[in-house]
Amino acid sequence: MLTEGFLRIILMVIVLTAIIVILVRFRATKSDEESRDSLNVLKEKLDKGEISREEYEDAKRRRGK
Repeated sequence: MLTEGFLRIILMVIVLTAIIVILVRFRATKSDEESRDSLNVLKEKLDKGEISREEYEDAKRRRGK
């Protein structure tokens, strides 16, 4: 009886750890892609002359880059 409870706890810890790892990896990948995309859009706008260098630097700072 004690063994059964112990196995359930271990199984629960393993499942929760797997869920956390999956969520962290998914979120990190998604955040990186979004940051690169917005930064690329800013660079394109800068190259086209749609925004000034100052606006580009300000937007870049706001994104934490």
